[in-house]
Amino acid sequence: MKKILFFTMISLMLSLVISGCSKIIGAKVERDVQYVVQFNGSDFNVGDIVTSEMPYNDKNPNIRSMLLNKAISENKCDAILLPRYEVISKTFGKNIIKVTGRAATFKTK
Repeated sequence: MKKILFFTMISLMLSLVISGCSKIIGAKVERDVQYVVQFNGSDFNVGDIVTSEMPYNDKNPNIRSMLLNKAISENKCDAILLPRYEVISKTFGKNIIKVTGRAATFKTK
């Protein structure tokens, strides 16, 4: 009796999973969407000046975004205010890119 109940439950669950799934016919993702968000200085708790750096690759068009994301994650903040980017040339070795700005977190209401 228990085996029959077990197999009935398994078959019922499988039939629900199979019948509930549908194919995706098509999806479109816009990559060129630009967002404009405006904040006031009173929306942030502004912290200290922070710096982050990584090896510079001029063939990577997203190097600044990657560096900004790295700086935000390293400093556990929500945004870097007034970021300033510098490419530091090395005579021997790889060039580096450096961002400097103020770490800021959003105020809670």
